[in-house]
Amino acid sequence: GGGGGEQKPLIVLDIGCNKGYTSADFFDMVCPAGGANAKTLHNAINAVARDHKTKYKRACGACGDCTRELNKNTHVKNPIDVHCFEPSPATYQMLLDVKEKLDIGAKSDERAKWFIHNKGLHNASGILAWHRACQDSVGDELCTIVPESTPDAIKVEVTTVDEFAKASLAAGQTIHMLKVDAEGLDPAVLRGATETLREHRAVYVMFEFNPGLRDKKPPYGMWGVAKGLTKLLEVTDWLDKLSYDCYLDSRVDDGKKKVDAPALYRINGGCVRRDPKILGWSNVVCASRAFPEAAQALFDLSKLVGRTGVWE
Repeated sequence: GGGGGEQKPLIVLDIGCNKGYTSADFFDMVCPAGGANAKTLHNAINAVARDHKTKYKRACGACGDCTRELNKNTHVKNPIDVHCFEPSPATYQMLLDVKEKLDIGAKSDERAKWFIHNKGLHNASGILAWHRACQDSVGDELCTIVPESTPDAIKVEVTTVDEFAKASLAAGQTIHMLKVDAEGLDPAVLRGATETLREHRAVYVMFEFNPGLRDKKPPYGMWGVAKGLTKLLEVTDWLDKLSYDCYLDSRVDDGKKKVDAPALYRINGGCVRRDPKILGWSNVVCASRAFPEAAQALFDLSKLVGRTGVWE
């Protein structure tokens, strides 16, 4: 923002922070002068592992996140607050140690701030049972909510996006990115953000989608087309009613090995009418039509799927 007033920070909610690579990407995008980015994060993770005389699995991130190209405009230091939510006690402690190594804030006049919360997000607040992998294993993909009767399950506090926003953000404060990576429980997290979304407080929403979770043994998560599971189009139709345009950021399974995929596939407006087949994990990104420039930016990157508007 311009003018003589204090520039307000961009607000990012990084739900399912894991090793922190999404947080690092936003720091690098908005406040590269702070020095926090995928490369320095990777170095800090390895340094913390050495301190504990161990090695962390996938220290570079699940998708080679530490190798991404960095922002070359290293003098830029726009203010940004990133709230990182990590339910795993082991990963939470690692993130605190990493934050100390990175010294986030000190190098950029406190313009880059990283708030790390040992909480899960869901559709209601309370205490829920989580897989025992959350206790000791850093960045374990098994760290998810499990039935109360699960042996050796640990208890972790959960809250909702709406309750967090009321308690920790200024009234009416805009959330510039609501990122959700909840190991298949993303629909529940989004439901817990209903008021935030209805009030158009989130500019962009990004969440993970993986219909293949129902084929795991045992199956986990909420996505799927079988009875009792959540279809992608149910979620995107609901978001559409709340004035969000949604796009699939994925490769399409068309039976070929190589897929020449556009940046985004538009879902809303009848462009995709049945749940797509996806090669593994995929992201959905949505923009609020209350922020026309943001909505137009995604539209400009997208492809309208199929000549007839049907997924082909």
